[in-house]
Amino acid sequence: MSLSLLTSLFITVLGLVYAFAAFTLPQAAFGRPHEPKIFPAILACFLIAFGAAQLVQEIRARRASGQSDAAFSRKSAAQIVATIANCLLYALVFERIGFVFSTILFLMIEFVIFDSWRVWKKGIIISVVFAMIMYLVFGLLLGIVLPRSPLGFV
Repeated sequence: MSLSLLTSLFITVLGLVYAFAAFTLPQAAFGRPHEPKIFPAILACFLIAFGAAQLVQEIRARRASGQSDAAFSRKSAAQIVATIANCLLYALVFERIGFVFSTILFLMIEFVIFDSWRVWKKGIIISVVFAMIMYLVFGLLLGIVLPRSPLGFV
């Protein structure tokens, strides 16, 4: 099974699970009872729709070209496993070292996983700029409380 076929299948299943979880949320205690379910339900619909559309498109393309399902390469499998491990690391250090530093670390490790050390300068710049912009947008402009570093800033 190819990576794009597996990814589209995963997104579709994720959307279905997310839809189930969204509809099992409790009703609001006051106001409109179904309001807490609206945004998650919309997100679930988009996940299902886009995942299914990509799945259908991938199957049609394979049938039209007569291409057989290619197995994952070892490199792709290793990248998937390393990314999952990196996500777990991100979840573990997120509260301890703060949003900005954990995001920079996460993105730098992802650059190493997919591009090796060839682009480390570009990776550092992109990681720092992205983390700072997200901190400014979510932390300052939208007022969402993000974990701060032990250093007391960002």
